[in-house]
Amino acid sequence: MYDMVNIFEVFLPQLLRYPNPTDPLNGEAAALMMRDAKSYEAKVKEYVAKYATKENVDDAGNDTDDSDEMSSVGSVDDDEDDEPVGTMDEV
Repeated sequence: MYDMVNIFEVFLPQLLRYPNPTDPLNGEAAALMMRDAKSYEAKVKEYVAKYATKENVDDAGNDTDDSDEMSSVGSVDDDEDDEPVGTMDEV
């Protein structure tokens, strides 16, 4: 009943087209979506242009670091980031 084709062709597109802000993974994005839908849409378009274009995806795949470690992921003791992961700036 739930094979991979069904998941990728039906469930995933439905989740992306109709997000549920009442049960969010990113609370700040959900709050912006419920508070100001036009700002939310503008922010999504900005993030897509910045992170999900073919050029950016290709550049990410051409990293020169060949180590098997995930060095870009911070450790628990890393205090460099003051902003939590997954937040969106106000437009």
